[in-house]
Amino acid sequence: MPKGFFPNASPILPNLRPQIKGLLFYFLLFAAALPVFIIPIRNPDLFWGFSAARWMIVHHAFPRADFLSWTKPHVPWIDFEWLSQTLFFILYKTGGWATLLFLKALLLLLAWIPIGRILSQRQVEKSLVTGAFLLWASSSISHSDLRPELFSLIFFAWIFLILERNRKKPSLQVPWSLLGFFGLFALWANLHAGFIFGEALIFFYAAFHLLCKEISQFKKTVLWGISALLGTLANPYGLGPYQVALTHLKEQKFLSQSIAEWRPFDFSPPSHWPTGLALVLLFLAAIPIIFHKPIQIKSKIFFPEILLALLLSLLTLEHRRIAPYFIIAFLITGGPWIQAMRFKKKYARNGSFIISLCSIFFIWSFWTQSLQKIPFDKTLLPSTAAAFISNEGPALSRLRFYNPWEWGGYLAWKLRPQFKVYCDGRYIFHDLLFQQERAVKSPGRWQNFLDSQKIDAALIPYLNQPNSWVLRFMPREKWTLLHQDKTAFLFVRRSTGYASRP
Repeated sequence: MPKGFFPNASPILPNLRPQIKGLLFYFLLFAAALPVFIIPIRNPDLFWGFSAARWMIVHHAFPRADFLSWTKPHVPWIDFEWLSQTLFFILYKTGGWATLLFLKALLLLLAWIPIGRILSQRQVEKSLVTGAFLLWASSSISHSDLRPELFSLIFFAWIFLILERNRKKPSLQVPWSLLGFFGLFALWANLHAGFIFGEALIFFYAAFHLLCKEISQFKKTVLWGISALLGTLANPYGLGPYQVALTHLKEQKFLSQSIAEWRPFDFSPPSHWPTGLALVLLFLAAIPIIFHKPIQIKSKIFFPEILLALLLSLLTLEHRRIAPYFIIAFLITGGPWIQAMRFKKKYARNGSFIISLCSIFFIWSFWTQSLQKIPFDKTLLPSTAAAFISNEGPALSRLRFYNPWEWGGYLAWKLRPQFKVYCDGRYIFHDLLFQQERAVKSPGRWQNFLDSQKIDAALIPYLNQPNSWVLRFMPREKWTLLHQDKTAFLFVRRSTGYASRP
């Protein structure tokens, strides 16, 4: 076709080639990271969330006391994730686990969008963007389950984007932005308690503006922080979420001993390797700031981002649940920072290429392990034991059962309304978790624990307990093995008389 054949068509039919290339680029990136988005859902806490959402819909009220256990009946409980639980429940009832898997993939993508937008606005090369996306995807494996925390990662990333835009080019008008921050944090506070990280981020930038004597920016950011703080109070429990956060902080030492996700960061699990790589890269890249001369960079431009990433890295080493927030800060900082250094472009591209290849290999290595469990992995739940209890009828369901922390939500959901659990994943059972941790240290302590709690039946994980443990901790003179499958043992105390039935 002759050049200029459609000279006037460009306003109506713009050149689609760059757009097609862009779409193809992002499609290939998504395809490379596909396993991350469809890793099966495994979160057992979803089930007590389903129970809470169903209770709210039936009673047209917010739960304020426990109604699922026999150990904590009517004990005050602040359901600070009620909105995310309701959303999960409605989608589950509408489309099942497949719908929730789609939601999980969507939430993960929404957490990346602000990162990608910052990198795009700063004109970071596509090779670095590719490496950043794949590193983000591979690091997401460790926290890619469907949890309310995903909402916090999205909001945290978007708040980061807003604060960075405002720092580089102030444009938001105060009255409208105050209303926006109030509404955003009001929504966030009803989805997940991670809104505290968003507030901390705002006041972190306010402190930076004050140190740099940017008084107008400081005042605006402080007003945003106050508006956000007021927005968090727009929830059914007022200061309740802050009280829960304070309780978790006080119990941090104990929780880190009993719950894996509350422990310090561990480099050994394969799912932690991408985050570990990011930690190592950050500390290596921080050397120029410490020694000034080896690589000249515009450190003042990136100082608040670098400082925030370093702070979050230290917190991650202390508490692994901070890792997703660190990754967001690291990626937002890393691409522009690397590009501002006086590296030869080929070195940056080669490094990004190596990281991209390693990330793709790492991501797809997880695919073969979980392919047949999509959309929900039921292998770790006592589904067969729950069916047995249900078939046995109310006589067995009404016994005082012991169950592990992670099974309580599922059992309460499946065996309602007669069955009451010993505990589940909610914070009100932390003291019972501590008692269990002490009890399993010896057979004598375990029997004293069961006797003191007047427990009539016990569900014990099969996978974690060898036969020798069962014989020592559940002696035959006191307990009868009523049911056994690949996941659980079900014991009933002989004195109940239930075991003597034909």
